[in-house]
Parts: sequence; C-alpha cells; structure tokens
Amino acid sequence: MGIRAEDVKKAQERFAGRIHRTPIITCKSIDRIAGCQVFMKCEHLQKTGSFKARGALNAVQKVKDEQAIHGVGLAWAASQVGLPCHVAVPRNAPPSKMEAMMEYGAKLELCDSTVKSREDTCARLAEDLKFYVVEPFDDPNVICGQGTIGAEIIEQLPDIDAIFLAVGGGGMASGVVAYVTEIRPDIKVFLVEPEGKDLAAYLKRGELTAERDVVDTIADGIRVLKIGKYCYPILKACADNIITVTDGEIRAALKLIWTRTKQRVEPSAAVPLAGLLKASPSHLGLKKVVLILCGGNVDLDFIP
Repeated sequence: MGIRAEDVKKAQERFAGRIHRTPIITCKSIDRIAGCQVFMKCEHLQKTGSFKARGALNAVQKVKDEQAIHGVGLAWAASQVGLPCHVAVPRNAPPSKMEAMMEYGAKLELCDSTVKSREDTCARLAEDLKFYVVEPFDDPNVICGQGTIGAEIIEQLPDIDAIFLAVGGGGMASGVVAYVTEIRPDIKVFLVEPEGKDLAAYLKRGELTAERDVVDTIADGIRVLKIGKYCYPILKACADNIITVTDGEIRAALKLIWTRTKQRVEPSAAVPLAGLLKASPSHLGLKKVVLILCGGNVDLDFIP
C-alpha cells in the first residue's frame, strides 16, 4: 500500500476532536544559536505525551469492530473506542511509560528488548486471544495517522524551508515525508538518527549487516535499528538528507530545550535540534525550519 496525501487527510478527519492540534513554539535564544528561525512542533503535548497517539487512534478506529493489540498511544486509543488492549513491552522499558499504559487499561506482556521477542509475543497473543495486531510503526494506518503532523505543520506554517525529525522505526518519518513530498515538494525533510543506526547506508544498500536489533542510545524512543517494510520505499528518497548525532549532541540539545524553552521533553525529542545544530542551517541555505518534538514521556530517574 502506498501512502498518499489523501489518506493522511482522511486520518485527520477520522480522529478530529480526539487529537490535539499541537502548538508550535519559538525561542529567540535557540534561533541565535542555530542561526535561523526555529519553530518547534509540540507533540510532547499531544494526548499520551507523544505523537504516537495519532497513528494508534487512526489504526484502532479503522479496525474498531475487531479486537486490538504497541505502547502508551495504543493503550489510550483502545480506551477511546472501548477495545481491550495488550501491549508487548520490553522488560527494560522506562517505568513511566509502563505506568501510563496500565493507567489507560492495557495489560502488559513483558518480553525481551529484541524485535523477534516482540513479534513472537504479539503473534502468540493474536493467536491465543484472537486479537488484531497493530504494529508500532510498520502499519499503513499508523503511518497515515503520524503523517497528520506534516499536514498540521503546513497548515500552521506554510512558508517554511525544512522539517527536522527523529527517525526510529520510521512510522512518523514515513507519514510526514509521504505527505510533505506530495503536497509541498519544495520543503526539505531531514531525518536525524542516533549514532550506530547507519540509516543512509541501509537505504542505499537495501539490507542490514548488523546482527543487533537496537541502537545503544539515550534516546530510548528511537532505539529500534531497522525501519519497517512500508517505511523503506518512502524514506529511500531521503537517503541524502540524513544527519547522525551522538549521545553527547543529544544531551546538549536536550539541555537547551529544557533550559531555554522550559519544555520537559524526552531525549528522542531533542534529536532534531541536535541534527539542526550539527548540520549548520546557513550551509544548507535554510532560514525557517520546524523541529518535531516527538514526546515528553520522561523517565524521572533519567539524568541527562
């Protein structure tokens, strides 16, 4: 299934009134440091504290006549339409995220922090409980839901030059890229990855050589190494617009956001700013850019 702009707009209509149209904020001190106008899309203020509520609700609403099985966003989405929800959760997931899932009524199924363990757990639950599996990022309905972020950004700020976003499994990135490249191909989309992901090489080569499932990074929301099969053909066009950042650069960006904007975002949300500062907007000819602050589910025991 190809992701089209009209699919994204349908998702926007489908969950109208249930999802926040998140604000965009600015900070003059960050503008000065970056050397351009920086606008921050506050998805950390979204329902559940993350952009993931968008994709989860779109997917769940499309299958609401069936039963459903992914994280805080999915647990909340299932509660909105009255469906039972089980979530396959890595044992080392931040306690704050596990607590939020349970508060929304989800039952947690602990698994190892590998893709295979998660997939095996979901497959077992689907078979035993006759549940529908909603993938966290590699699901067309989820991708369309996440793409509504791109639609909102263009509605709110039609005259921007670029969008910077963090990439993990690729669901949000694919949705935003698919929508923006169709509606506004003049806007550049930059994917910012944690060191060790090697996304550019993967997109150009078409295969992974690493024998691990996750990236060792403080940005726990984007630790997954491989992007989804639906995401790959969309993101392949962005192979030359990928910026890699270190944990040190993520920490520095996180400190800037916390101290200059007073917004309590999680490390993954600081990745786009880290990428922007590393890329140097003036060298790219960028004057107005949007950073997607993807989430605010901070582990209170975390010290950057």
